Amino acid sequence: MKRLAEYLEVPLGAFLDRVRSVKNFAFLVHEPLMLDHYAGVWKALGANCFAIVLTEHFYQDESGAEKKGVGSFMTHVRREGYEVHHVGDIISYGIKFPYVVTNHAIAGITSDRKPSLPADVAKRRRNRLLAAMGRPLACRFEADIDTYLPLQIGERQIRYMYGADLSDAWSLQPWNEIYDLFLCHGVNDEKILSQRFAGKTFIMGYPRYDAYFEPDLDVSRAKEEFGLLEGRKTLLWMPTLGGTGSSIPVFAPSIAGLLHKFNVIVRPHPLSFIQEPEFIAELERLGFRIDRNATRNMNELYKLADVVLADYGGTPFSAIFVGKNIVFLDVPGADALPINAGSTVLDLKKRLPVVRPEDIATLPDLLDSEEFLSTNRRSVDDLFDIYFGGQRGGASARLA
Repeated sequence: MKRLAEYLEVPLGAFLDRVRSVKNFAFLVHEPLMLDHYAGVWKALGANCFAIVLTEHFYQDESGAEKKGVGSFMTHVRREGYEVHHVGDIISYGIKFPYVVTNHAIAGITSDRKPSLPADVAKRRRNRLLAAMGRPLACRFEADIDTYLPLQIGERQIRYMYGADLSDAWSLQPWNEIYDLFLCHGVNDEKILSQRFAGKTFIMGYPRYDAYFEPDLDVSRAKEEFGLLEGRKTLLWMPTLGGTGSSIPVFAPSIAGLLHKFNVIVRPHPLSFIQEPEFIAELERLGFRIDRNATRNMNELYKLADVVLADYGGTPFSAIFVGKNIVFLDVPGADALPINAGSTVLDLKKRLPVVRPEDIATLPDLLDSEEFLSTNRRSVDDLFDIYFGGQRGGASARLA
């Protein structure tokens, strides 16, 4: 298992030089897949404006194996010259960034901040002195398992919304009270968050999809990677992470029956490979082409897709943002699951086509109907106005 210093080849003695003048912004990153969310904004900000802080669980999964995407994430940040630290080092040096950006509160259960004891302050100062001398740390401080992790390395908190799907079960929980600013995707999440929490709001759009609207987006390598055949419509199936809420166990055999007629790319949530290996095994058994790249530039897949098949999560909102036709796969009983309580996805399902397991045989005729696709696209455009409004591209520059 490589650690951060091995990836970046930064001697411990050089650490203090890199943090002597603390950057204003730190992005606290817990999963390699966050690269796709942040890469455009990081590029627009420039390397001198921010630092990246990686959590202890960034590197390995629950089994101790290196997470998919760690290598490509580190290759990217090293190539771009970004400043990267491990959260344990930041805590051990007692460094506090003026602002910390996260997509959720990450670890811990309380917003209470433990006061620093004089002895601990002295130990951290000694650590900084030893680093300047090129010597090992005298003391190591672990993250407080009770306090939300962003509060331990930053003075003020910024939430970078993970998706436009909102629900009481996760994205609208009380831990949002720690945030001073919410970076929202559109008018809908901005309205809901501003009604519930005291933090300010800013509508950023969807930075991760800026490249979709650029004329030079090259999808030729992805097209070859997934063996897409000319003359066939391409279905992008993006099952959510969620056990009994996932469309994989319910729809995989039926959709496999469409492989002779359509190009089908399955993009499971990257965490499904860790948490739901039996679902991945079923997809493999049925011969699906599976996207395993945790740090994939999702603009490539959306560009290739004619229709997006979705169940829950942020996928249908992403498809709306880029203007793709959408068909929902209805998982029996999933609407009533606690994780979907109050979810804005349920509102979308009232406005867009929903296919039940017993109706899957009708899907080919629907997808071959230009009238159906045209009507679907008009609904998607209407929903864009409702949930997002404004511009579809250029979000990274505006946010930076």
